[in-house]
Amino acid sequence: MFSGYQTEAELIQNMLDAGCAENIIDGVISCLKNGQTKKGLSLLQEQRAVLLDEIHRNQSCIRYLDEVLCEMQAAFTGSRHLPPNG
Repeated sequence: MFSGYQTEAELIQNMLDAGCAENIIDGVISCLKNGQTKKGLSLLQEQRAVLLDEIHRNQSCIRYLDEVLCEMQAAFTGSRHLPPNG
């Protein structure tokens, strides 16, 4: 009934687990109920893009933090080493 999911409740739970906001969930469910599968997929793709943008922002922050750690470590120890997992 709902794109391969057994129940509407399972689809909703999966979208909640994926971090979807209530308005996204409501929109997707409404689209599916109205036969607008492509529109529902588009809403989920937009949500995915938002999450991916957040990941990229966080990766950038980690790179900057690694640089700060490296510089501080060099000033403290007199040598430059990459931070753990860097």
